[in-house]
Amino acid sequence: MSRLPTLPLLARRSNPSIIPIAPTRSGNNKPKSLQKTKRTFKPNLTRVDWPVTLLGGPVPLGEEAVLPKLRGVKMQMRAVRDVEKAGGIEGLLLSRRSKDLTPYGAYLRSQVFTNLHRIKEELDAEKGLRRGLPIERGAESVGVDARAEVPLLEGR
Repeated sequence: MSRLPTLPLLARRSNPSIIPIAPTRSGNNKPKSLQKTKRTFKPNLTRVDWPVTLLGGPVPLGEEAVLPKLRGVKMQMRAVRDVEKAGGIEGLLLSRRSKDLTPYGAYLRSQVFTNLHRIKEELDAEKGLRRGLPIERGAESVGVDARAEVPLLEGR
């Protein structure tokens, strides 16, 4: 885990890949004359900027508010469609297993789950305030009965 970025997520100019990239393969060109010549098959790579909501921190409200972006993520063109289908980069991180991602992707996935848990705790505390209950935070203050009601999420 020492190769994970030390800069804040959105401060980097470019980021490593999140989904594994296919290696360069080799083979033969075989034209009509049947004279074989060596060639390489390289993956179609690009760098893409993805807007983020959970990983970007609080989003400013207003008419001119722009979502923060995870800039320059290296990926294959066919993986771009997968991200768009999943509803963005965070949707892809939530829908894939950690072992199907690169180490950087697994790190981002854990950050998404950490942020989701933080939001859930804030909402639970807000519900408790509306009901007049004392604020409870963290695993120490949650009782055995309350743990059975909390849905199991990864990342914690």
